[in-house]
Amino acid sequence: KIASASPDNCVWQPIGDPTSRSVDPNLLLLPSVWTSVSDLVQIDPRPVDSGNSFSGVDTITDSFFTTTTYSGAFGTDMWLDGWSYLSENGLVPSADVKPTLSNTIASSITTNVTLNAETTYYMTQQVFVKAPAILTIEAGTTIKSYRQDANGKAPTLVIEQGAKIIAEGTKALPITFTSVLPASLLPIRGAWGGLIILGRAPITTSSASITDDIEGLAAGLGTYGGTDPNDNSGSLKYVRVWYGGADIGFDTSNPENSGNEINGITFGGVGQGTTLENIEVAFNKDDGFEFFGGSVNAKWLSALFVDDDAFDTDEGYNGKLQFLFALVDQDGDHAAEMDSKNDASPRSFPIVSGATFIKSDHRSGRSNGLIQIREGGGGEFYNMVLTGKAGAGLENNDCAMETRTSDISLAGTAPDYLFWHPNNIVNTITSGAGTLNQFKIASSAPDNCIWANGPTSRSVDPNLILLPNTWTTYSNLNQIDPRPVSGGNALDASLAIGSSNSFFSSAAYSGAFGTDLWIDGWSWLSVNGLLPSGDVKPTTSTTLSSSITSNLTLFAGGTYYMTQQVFVKSPAVLTIEPGVIVKSYRQDASGKAPTLVIEQGAKIIAAGTVDDPITFTSVLPDSVLPKRGTWGGLIILGRGILSGTGSPQTNNIEGLDAGLGLYGGSDDTESSGILRYVRVWYGGADISPDPNNPENSGNEINGITFGGVGSGTTLENVEVAFNKDDGFEFFGGSVNGKWLSSLFVDDDAFDSDEGYQGKLQFIFALVDQDGDHAAEMDSKNDDQRRSFPKVSGATFIKSGHSSGRDNGLIQIREGGGGEFYNMILTGKAGAGLENNNCFTETRTSTLTSIGTAPNYLYWSSNNIINTVRADTGVANQFKIASASPDNCVWQPIGDPTSRSVDPNLLLLPSVWTSVSDLVQIDPRPVDSGNSFSGVDTITDSFFTTTTYSGAFGTDMWLDGWSYLSENGLVPSADVKPTLSNTIASSITTNVTLNAETTYYMTQQVFVKAPAILTIEAGTTIKSYRQDANGKAPTLVIEQGAKIIAEGTKALPITFTSVLPASLLPIRGAWGGLIILGRAPITT
Repeated sequence: KIASASPDNCVWQPIGDPTSRSVDPNLLLLPSVWTSVSDLVQIDPRPVDSGNSFSGVDTITDSFFTTTTYSGAFGTDMWLDGWSYLSENGLVPSADVKPTLSNTIASSITTNVTLNAETTYYMTQQVFVKAPAILTIEAGTTIKSYRQDANGKAPTLVIEQGAKIIAEGTKALPITFTSVLPASLLPIRGAWGGLIILGRAPITTSSASITDDIEGLAAGLGTYGGTDPNDNSGSLKYVRVWYGGADIGFDTSNPENSGNEINGITFGGVGQGTTLENIEVAFNKDDGFEFFGGSVNAKWLSALFVDDDAFDTDEGYNGKLQFLFALVDQDGDHAAEMDSKNDASPRSFPIVSGATFIKSDHRSGRSNGLIQIREGGGGEFYNMVLTGKAGAGLENNDCAMETRTSDISLAGTAPDYLFWHPNNIVNTITSGAGTLNQFKIASSAPDNCIWANGPTSRSVDPNLILLPNTWTTYSNLNQIDPRPVSGGNALDASLAIGSSNSFFSSAAYSGAFGTDLWIDGWSWLSVNGLLPSGDVKPTTSTTLSSSITSNLTLFAGGTYYMTQQVFVKSPAVLTIEPGVIVKSYRQDASGKAPTLVIEQGAKIIAAGTVDDPITFTSVLPDSVLPKRGTWGGLIILGRGILSGTGSPQTNNIEGLDAGLGLYGGSDDTESSGILRYVRVWYGGADISPDPNNPENSGNEINGITFGGVGSGTTLENVEVAFNKDDGFEFFGGSVNGKWLSSLFVDDDAFDSDEGYQGKLQFIFALVDQDGDHAAEMDSKNDDQRRSFPKVSGATFIKSGHSSGRDNGLIQIREGGGGEFYNMILTGKAGAGLENNNCFTETRTSTLTSIGTAPNYLYWSSNNIINTVRADTGVANQFKIASASPDNCVWQPIGDPTSRSVDPNLLLLPSVWTSVSDLVQIDPRPVDSGNSFSGVDTITDSFFTTTTYSGAFGTDMWLDGWSYLSENGLVPSADVKPTLSNTIASSITTNVTLNAETTYYMTQQVFVKAPAILTIEAGTTIKSYRQDANGKAPTLVIEQGAKIIAEGTKALPITFTSVLPASLLPIRGAWGGLIILGRAPITT
């Protein structure tokens, strides 16, 4: 639009209009109709691979401009991803979505095509597989779909009549249909279309035609039905269809509710020659599985959180279904809606055996039955479990001439009856009043659903392992285990009904599950940590009871389970033998995290060994661990002395019912037992959640809580890892501890309060960016007994800090006293030592000024503090609140003192944030480094005399049992680098490595010309994974230098890793060997 005339005078040279290419830019997704953000469903402004935007590209000779191979603002990089309004609101795909010509599925497939697992494929439009083509999808393949095409139609895969799909995944390698949206915006319903399979099996129609069409597809593209009940449309095994249900037939006047929202998987007239096993639909906007007629059979189907019906049958469907699982949230309607066409033939007649249908609740207008059978529907229903909050269990309305009965002898001839077995379990309650309501039968006109007998069922709790009492949708469902409890009502083999039909597997239980959790490893629930691992199989003998009143032993090699809070009562002793594993669920049915509580007067004897530690952990699969807050923790309660005015002073653990968490008294020497080589991993969940704030009620529990525990208790070689609250919490008492490790907790690694006066030596804290302090040590001001921990030999390391957590690595406050010797504080923190909210205690780094215990805080000037601020990198040893109202003035006047030196640890990465990017660490000090000087000697028989500061000398006491050791993050204990056996970074003169010594590479080693490195036969060189800067140790023989490494068959020379043998073989555990010469090369 060029204004060339006066007064604009926009005349272009040579005379005429400007020129450009009048072509479609071929953008990946540009809707043809949209007006504003309100009707813009999705856009992808990047150009199609090899499209017009990738030709005719100008190159600009100006250094500011980045050279590109495309026109427009975008190439393959979606640079809006993650920060743009469009990205945050789901209007553009994730940046890792990169459609090309080779990975975008064509709209019409007319010949056999295979999708291989190495490629992620994309549907940008509706895809039709035409007869006789076969679409084969390899195990492990992922297909991602856009929300719509340019015409507003949701991409959908349609297998037409006569075509086939062979999609056979495995449990380990399922096939996944999902959305192009980023993971941060998922789950969401209606993010693409779905999967439609069309066959030639008989259907019932409302006309004389034997076929019908899928609503929303163009005429002829969605035809299904015919005369062949054995028709074969292929095979689906271990297939997941997530986040679908968008509109496949766009209505511009009503784009979000045109009636053409598609089911997760639609089976139109599909015959029984088709195989359906282990399939899941999750978060679909319409139904999950829809069967329009046909006779296809299926086993192991899961439908989760769909917006309408989990399973829907209609139009004469007469297949067999076994092991169906439906989890229906408050937005969903029925677990199953089973219709027919009244008395038209064929009548719908599904035979269903083994279903577990659960509903959380229902929002307004959706108080229907969990199963609804209507419009003359028949069928047989066996081994059903219906539970949760619904308007009823079974709803039956709009009946026709079929017989309805719970007595099979009255049924008549199939398909003209509806049989509901009386052994089915229906335990549904209404949402508001909580009243049991099994049936909702419309027996009066015009529905006329009069039953010849029944319906009847068992009105009992199915006794599922974990079914939370209160949840509404996935976001507040912490965990579920839909399998029946050992010995429970659903696992009563005498009431499970078998079948003479060969299709049905024998099952000695009601519901979809026995002991096999068949959705483990591939279901959305499993991938997102809402299910236990499939190898978790609680039985009556392996599940700890809620109250232990007599002595009990958990035997070596056994795995035990906590499904609820467990209280060991006085005078019972719980003995846990070496090697025992105790796995816990996230919560019980009431939402309380399972926790082991050793009450006052009871004892725990948990004496593991380095080879057979005792482990408290989660029931979750390894694939979703590590994770904080997956169960409660361990609480030990004694009669030790607390601060306060009581005589004796007592308190109660917050979150436990009154009397169940009582601790405190007057016996500071009492024994609550032994913890030795004990690991407490992944705990810290809420032991008494607030329904209005279930994830942050303030009752998240510590890994191990010691409430008033006395010094008679033994605490050695104990670790807490990945706890959601503190690691170790000492409330009063005087229990002592050695060799304690606290890793990656979400609050404080060690916490003491309420007058704790124990002794601690060799304590190690690895605090990532999410954690707060390595130690928070409080008192209760000047209120009676002052907290007075005595600590020697601690190594506290922090990676950095997230927003709002730039506190001291140690914080001592509220009048806390104590003595601190041989400390190493290093890493990135707001300060090393923080001291605030002080009272009348003396604070000093001078022994002559300490006064009388416990009314002083002594910080040895030999302690090493090498902390720097994460934001500025500036060293910051102390953060002392000396002004009013804190009044933390130290004597003599000034800050405490310490050594501001590098502790010289063997391996401390300079940059890491959490366990995910911590490759390796060795917190032991370098031979003859700063940690081996300025060591305090303590005249107290509890403390072992050392020649080093920190938690470690040459002994890697974490080896073999710590999380760090099991996951290859620390070297083997026999790795002992010294000055003489560690290879220098630069070798400039001849050096010989002799076979009697094991050598170590802790950094990259360069042999310079003309030096010769001779390595004797039988020599071993072990290397770390990286140096402090993240570079892998590597031996480099430079030009002009030589290596003479002549082993023998009997005495080979070995370059290997510092990792323990138990973790080998493994790739990538160190760098390698590089030899550089002067022979000719081609460049």
